[in-house]
Amino acid sequence: MTTFRNDFRKQIELKFGPLKLLDGFFAAAERIADEHGLLLSIETDFEALLAFNKTQTASWYPLTPMYDPRVNHMSPETSFWISGRDQRGDIVATQCARFYDWTGTNFKAEFESLRLAYEHPDAVMFPEELAICEAPSATAITGPVCFSGAAWYRPDYRGTGLSAFLPRISRTLAYTNWNTHYTYSFIEPKLAAKGVAERYGYTQVEPGVEWLNSFRGSCTFCLLWMHRDQLLADMQWWTHQQGTAMESLFA
Repeated sequence: MTTFRNDFRKQIELKFGPLKLLDGFFAAAERIADEHGLLLSIETDFEALLAFNKTQTASWYPLTPMYDPRVNHMSPETSFWISGRDQRGDIVATQCARFYDWTGTNFKAEFESLRLAYEHPDAVMFPEELAICEAPSATAITGPVCFSGAAWYRPDYRGTGLSAFLPRISRTLAYTNWNTHYTYSFIEPKLAAKGVAERYGYTQVEPGVEWLNSFRGSCTFCLLWMHRDQLLADMQWWTHQQGTAMESLFA
């Protein structure tokens, strides 16, 4: 058991959504972090995240451009990242979120134009970089949306259940901050086949995303997404599961 207790809820202002449900969710998440010996903090310094990413090349891909301050203007009004630290203060987990207002446009248009990745695509994109999306629901993801990604867990913290709740914290915090209608992310098909998307809590997994000649070379992904109604249902289910688990300890 950790010798400290989390108080990251003090960093959170509940703005949108069912406040009682949200408060219960974040209380459960804080308790689970305590049980993992993980101190959570909401960060907005993406230069610091980029610098840290560069120290972890053995276990982490280069930082995805959506969160890269060299090619995008990152501000606290539209982005944050969550750090998880051990008792020594070392970062052992990260999870990011970024807000987009896609009123009048949609995921397919923004991805294929590379505006999703770069503030000024023509100025910074790689030679022959190309984005293709054939995911069936890509044009339906519109309005205020959140990209939840850049998840990383230090190798000795993998397999401990962090992937079941850090993505949930990220997208729930984005929802109450920005009243998002959709949340989306990417996952490699081999991980989707292992059920990792369901562990993250996503309800929709669609193949058909290709990113060629990119920061990671040429990659194929599945599109993960959920509507806010599904986000709220998953949040309620997860919070109930944590409460049931606690009750069983004292039964």
